[in-house]
Amino acid sequence: MKRIKVYVYSSAVSTLGFVDKEGAQHACAQAGSSAFAGLQHYAGMSNHHLSDGEKSAIIAVEIFCKTRGGFDYEVVDLALEGYFVKAKCWLKGLRNLPAVAFEKRVICGVPTEEDMKKLVVGER
Repeated sequence: MKRIKVYVYSSAVSTLGFVDKEGAQHACAQAGSSAFAGLQHYAGMSNHHLSDGEKSAIIAVEIFCKTRGGFDYEVVDLALEGYFVKAKCWLKGLRNLPAVAFEKRVICGVPTEEDMKKLVVGER
């Protein structure tokens, strides 16, 4: 099955910045980041968040893969990758995120249905 890759860059949001006295005294605040240790593999238990554009790009690719058939997709979060992976992506032309890549073709931004068809057919 052919794979379409969606490249995103999540941002980490600190869970330790409290604005009120009650929040700072809460047991989770006192435990710091260890309060949720062991729960990181559950969906929604990460401190990394995606922008609306990145979420929209993932949804657009997911819908395309389901309706078109014959394609699978993979989400690559560059915030969680090392230096060499990021450098390779830069050299491939992935400079504006979100980006969608298939074989050697790249679309930057949120793709439309027409963009996705052109990407997989090779018309550019």
